[in-house]
Amino acid sequence: MMTALAGFLFLLLFILALYAFGVFSTPYLEAFRFAFYLVLVLLALTVGVSFIQNPYEGYDPTVQPH
Repeated sequence: MMTALAGFLFLLLFILALYAFGVFSTPYLEAFRFAFYLVLVLLALTVGVSFIQNPYEGYDPTVQPH
């Protein structure tokens, strides 16, 4: 799920970068630049959260017989 979210944000970031840096002529450059930096921060947060290790990974709560 995190990979799909990061991929979607990366695609959105790429499209916004095209608008924000003038590939397409639009009168809303500042708005697209703000959205570009916002999506860049969201992508960094998504990648950062995906690297945080789950503390319960590999934990087996079943009682082992002695």
